[in-house]
Amino acid sequence: MSMTRPPNEPSSANWDCMLPGPPSKNNGGSAHLSSAGLLAYAAGSSVAIVDTNSMQLVSTLPLPPPPSSAASPFITAVRWSPLPLPHHLLENENSSPHLMLAVGDRHGRISLLDFRSKAPILFFDTSNTNSSKLGIQDLCWIQVRSDLWSLAAISGLSLLSIYNTATGRCFFKYDASPEYFSCLHRDPFDSRHFCALGLKGFLLSAKLLGDDSDKDVVLKELQVRTDASELQRLERDSSSGNNNGAPASVVFPNYVVKFAFSPHWKHVILVGFPRELVLFDLQYELVVFAAGLPRGCGKFLEVLPDMTMEVFYCVHLDGKLSTWRRKEGEQVHVMCSMDELMPSIGTTVPSPSVLAVAISQSDYTLQDIRKHCRDTDSFDMDFNNPFDFIDESHIISKTHIISISDDGKVWKWLLTAEGASDGQKDAVNVKKVMEACEVPVLEVETQSGKSSADEHAPGTVTQPDGNNSRENSQSGPTAAADEVSFKMNLVGQLHLLSSAVTMLAVPSPSLIATLARGGNSPAVAVPLVALGTQSGTIDVIDVSANAIAASFSVHSSVVRGLRWLGNSRLVSFSYTQATEKTGGYVNRLVVTCLRSGLNRTFRVLQKPERAPIRALRSSSSGRRRWL
Repeated sequence: MSMTRPPNEPSSANWDCMLPGPPSKNNGGSAHLSSAGLLAYAAGSSVAIVDTNSMQLVSTLPLPPPPSSAASPFITAVRWSPLPLPHHLLENENSSPHLMLAVGDRHGRISLLDFRSKAPILFFDTSNTNSSKLGIQDLCWIQVRSDLWSLAAISGLSLLSIYNTATGRCFFKYDASPEYFSCLHRDPFDSRHFCALGLKGFLLSAKLLGDDSDKDVVLKELQVRTDASELQRLERDSSSGNNNGAPASVVFPNYVVKFAFSPHWKHVILVGFPRELVLFDLQYELVVFAAGLPRGCGKFLEVLPDMTMEVFYCVHLDGKLSTWRRKEGEQVHVMCSMDELMPSIGTTVPSPSVLAVAISQSDYTLQDIRKHCRDTDSFDMDFNNPFDFIDESHIISKTHIISISDDGKVWKWLLTAEGASDGQKDAVNVKKVMEACEVPVLEVETQSGKSSADEHAPGTVTQPDGNNSRENSQSGPTAAADEVSFKMNLVGQLHLLSSAVTMLAVPSPSLIATLARGGNSPAVAVPLVALGTQSGTIDVIDVSANAIAASFSVHSSVVRGLRWLGNSRLVSFSYTQATEKTGGYVNRLVVTCLRSGLNRTFRVLQKPERAPIRALRSSSSGRRRWL
């Protein structure tokens, strides 16, 4: 659904409005949340931008189709660009470097989208001698210098490429075949370092020293031990040899492997295999901790680190969120809680699936300010909803998580960690951690009789080096708490189009819509449009606000016809084919009241009819209907 700018209107007029369709598994769960709270996620061949602070749709950026195709392919990777970008990419006075998006699609294209102009400003050279359509699996920005970033990409099943953002040229390629790359992430302690992980546990560690040639990339191949018997069975059953350049998320949609760097301990990553959680040390090349999933838990979908405390959140394919916390003084992570990201009440059957999850980093920034200003009496902290911790001494941290489901909904969750520790105890813990950080690592290892591998992260305090390092002492106050309980609450939701649109109906203008109860003062006329979808729902769109005004789950199959009955009711129909034994069609006619939300079925027949309903008409008053 779109509104096109008239040709005589200036370019600054805000006429481009589009409601994105729901995301699907073809989008590969691609989503990225910026530090300012802007969520970008792939929905079909477009990128939807949502302000997670107000939970409002900001814009929708469609990716133009390639010259050789009439339709745009699915977008499979989205990443907000860091600061700064090359100056020639910002020649437009309306361009902003923090409002640029790196986007990859199923046809292997990588482009840089400008949020303001809603158009690509650069297409990277992704031509490949073996195949022209290696679908993009993941993207990652890598810092080369303080004023220059490169872009790393996973194409197809096993190809890693690094691009110069100034020229769009690829200067490094690495083929990991027969391994299958799954994802890649940048090291929070060193922006020049990143890792790419494979489905079988193959781990490629890379560090950029420049952006001119492949000699500027230092590689290290590692292996994370895991049981890959399930993947081997999937390989035998699938036609992976003829995948036409499809990435791993397409060839193996139910076998997801993700990892995340620890923001508290250097050289430590947490890997989520489908049924196993592994803590891996990059420096000593060993598994520090491994644990299988408890019985009844779904496979892992995503691994998210908490910046405020030593906690990882794991998203499961069945729509659940598990919280894992490290035991104090040990290298063991235990599951603390299990919550539902998809409420079972009020959802359709079958229930929607969670496709992507992102964690907010702006929460960490505000809470870090609060921690550093703890002893400042003159500082008046008033972070409203939910960052004011002045009167809540038992609150350790608050974190927002954004989840996206395939029914077009964006969910905003508040995760709260509560403990019995008070401010005085926290201050003592901070002092202890700061004293420990002043002791060199070699002295710590010499004083203890254990090996360096056993003493290393997360049990040992290590000193980050470099300008991009973060002090390990940030996790001290929260890691030393005696008992911590975790709670999750739904604090916001944005409802967009729930499914592909099949029918559209516009109400006829009437005197009731323009006058307030027959008085002399005219009421505000709200332009509404009703949309029938493939999933059987009816979405009512407020055109002026470009938002979903109401949504009704009416049919269990595709909406075949839709008409307005006056200005407050809708009549719709659908049909399904009866069993082979009886034959015929089961027609379903429903009247929906927009004010009460009630659905009333009429013309209910006991036996199937010989033919399905083909069309539906109604009078302007809504009192007569013709089939």
